[in-house]
Amino acid sequence: MSPQTIPLSDLAVGTHALISKMGDDPHLCYLRCMGFCPGAHVELVRRVSGGALSVYRVDDADVALRQATAALISVRMEG
Repeated sequence: MSPQTIPLSDLAVGTHALISKMGDDPHLCYLRCMGFCPGAHVELVRRVSGGALSVYRVDDADVALRQATAALISVRMEG
C-alpha cells in the first residue's frame, strides 16, 4: 500500500513530510531552485497572516508560501 498524499497546504504545524509531486504551474520553477522537489524533506514551521501564508523549512531554509501555491505541491507523511 502506498502512503497517502496530501497537499502541502494541509500539513499541521510541526509536521514533517516528503514532497511527492509538484504541479505543472510555471510559477513553481523558482521553488524547485530553492529545494522544493520530489523526495525533499519539508516541515511546516508556522502559519502567518491569519493563515494566508505558511512558513516551510526545506534544505535548512525557511520559505513563506501562499496557501494557493502550497496546494499545488503533494506530500506524503514521514515515519
